[in-house]
Amino acid sequence: MYDYCYALDEGEILNEGHPEWPLFVLTICGSKIETLKMSKRIMCTLKHLPLRLQVFYENNAEKCIEMGGGGDPSVFLDGKLLFEGLIQAEEIKEIFEKLLKGVKMIKYATPKIHKDLKIDIESFIEKFNNNEAILIDIRMPFEKKVWNLPFAIDMDPETLENEFEKLPKDKLIITACPGVGRSPFAAAFLKEKGFNAKYLDGGLLKLMERLKGGKAKDIKVD
Repeated sequence: MYDYCYALDEGEILNEGHPEWPLFVLTICGSKIETLKMSKRIMCTLKHLPLRLQVFYENNAEKCIEMGGGGDPSVFLDGKLLFEGLIQAEEIKEIFEKLLKGVKMIKYATPKIHKDLKIDIESFIEKFNNNEAILIDIRMPFEKKVWNLPFAIDMDPETLENEFEKLPKDKLIITACPGVGRSPFAAAFLKEKGFNAKYLDGGLLKLMERLKGGKAKDIKVD
């Protein structure tokens, strides 16, 4: 039936002509561009498997975070996080083959490159103080209304995607969010674009704990 790959329409059912096959209902959460990329990749990968698939989209960044998503995109099965990021077709196929066998998997796959992208807080402070690195705060605007970092550059995920070319290529770019839910994917994105990028291990909350009180003087800011 399907001779080519495309992004499924909202609510469309892949392989709907086979009511005897199990039905999976997914919500793909993230920016419009990335959710459509993921939908097309999922459709292309799974169209020959004995399953039906219904896809819904959530492009509101605040709602995605509330749902528990970190990567762009994040894919949910029955309201629970299944995997994050624009993972490869073979990983998607493996996930659904296991699901067909009855294996329960939540947040099964995250890009393996993340392990090579993290930087610890002490190394960040050293490189920042030596003017070798900049910090990108990728939190959403509503998060930054509560507390902000004057020494970080504010670029939420959508802004980062659209304006990454403005970042310097002669410095280490360190992405950060409250924990490590979203920042690894931002670092991986920048790495793919040719930047020297890492994410802050422990996130901004750990950084603030490290710099509390008199230890705030350990980082050099104007």
